[in-house]
Amino acid sequence: MSHFADLSTLPPDALLGLMTAFRADPRAEKFDLGVGVYKDLAGETPILTAVKKAEAMLIGAQSTKVYEGQRGNTDFCGHVEDFVFGPGHPARAEGRVLSFTAPGGCGALFQGVSLMRKTGTRRVWVSKPTWPNHPNVVRSLGLEVGEYAYAKDGAFDLAGMTASLGAAERGDGVILQGPCHNPTGIDPSADDWRALGAFAWEKGLLVMLDVAYHGFAQSLDRDMDGVRAFMAEAGEAMVAYSCSKNFGLYRERTGCFLLLGETAEGISAATTHVADNGRATWSMPPAHGAGIVATILGDAVLRAEWETELNAMRTRMKGLRADLSDALVAATGSNELAALKSQNGMFSQLPITPAHTIELREKHGVYMPASGRINIAGLNPGDIPRLAEILSGYL
Repeated sequence: MSHFADLSTLPPDALLGLMTAFRADPRAEKFDLGVGVYKDLAGETPILTAVKKAEAMLIGAQSTKVYEGQRGNTDFCGHVEDFVFGPGHPARAEGRVLSFTAPGGCGALFQGVSLMRKTGTRRVWVSKPTWPNHPNVVRSLGLEVGEYAYAKDGAFDLAGMTASLGAAERGDGVILQGPCHNPTGIDPSADDWRALGAFAWEKGLLVMLDVAYHGFAQSLDRDMDGVRAFMAEAGEAMVAYSCSKNFGLYRERTGCFLLLGETAEGISAATTHVADNGRATWSMPPAHGAGIVATILGDAVLRAEWETELNAMRTRMKGLRADLSDALVAATGSNELAALKSQNGMFSQLPITPAHTIELREKHGVYMPASGRINIAGLNPGDIPRLAEILSGYL
């Protein structure tokens, strides 16, 4: 008797399938707008120079591979706390903050949704649209997914979002993305963030902020303004922080789960549950990526070098975004896509139907998800005029 014969076959991950199809496409002219990684002018995703230097230092100094403990690298956790809360946040001295190393941003998301479930949450709300793994994580933990409106006419829709969340019940969970919303590239203003924090406090919602692109919008400091404004009004919040993009540590799975609570007693109890969640899944968090980040952020010279490289990535993406926007406006004769310039980060969403994304792939070698999301960071400047010419027929 097979225990697995009656299992239904799940559909393949659409984005991973798109990546495989692109690689197998023999055409000389093809465009990969789907994969969510940063690429340089040569189309490669390089290891940052600061990361290479820190990794060499880390390996040279290592004397053991023994576990670091359930929190993982505590220096790494402290540096991420500095990023998220600021060095002088009173909650840190008052014992109202916790942080745990996690296997990437997804591991931190898993920790947050697991903790939501332990508090009695039955439904978690995500933006429409959102990164597909948000609802995947929620459903994998047996919770219901709700959707809230996010953007309208190329801008953040605060009224639509709060109207959607009007149906949320006290204790419901909400996943809010930090800077550089995936897939739209549209972010709330500082006033919007404050309003959302007050709304979450009034409704009694348990919010997790997904910070996956820190440093890709404006700067390391300014990118956290909205997150901090939200937390100041909401009182409590969870944070899933990823180092995949801003440190280029994709395969090292380097993330951090953080929690700001109203009381030290609550944080003390939550710490035991976060430790228990980690123990039951990955047992001990990975050490290598967190060690690289801690080495960089603990060394003034390496940190300055990393910040220079991060600034260059952000500047390149902004330039590509502006070039694509100008080319699409010129090719379509419409100013609608000028809004791309005001968006942030790696992604934007084009108003292209799922059927047209298939046609674009089959006829023109343009690979993008059915949602119309494109990876700005994957563009090559030399491809933009031709790409705009092709896309104009579908916009």
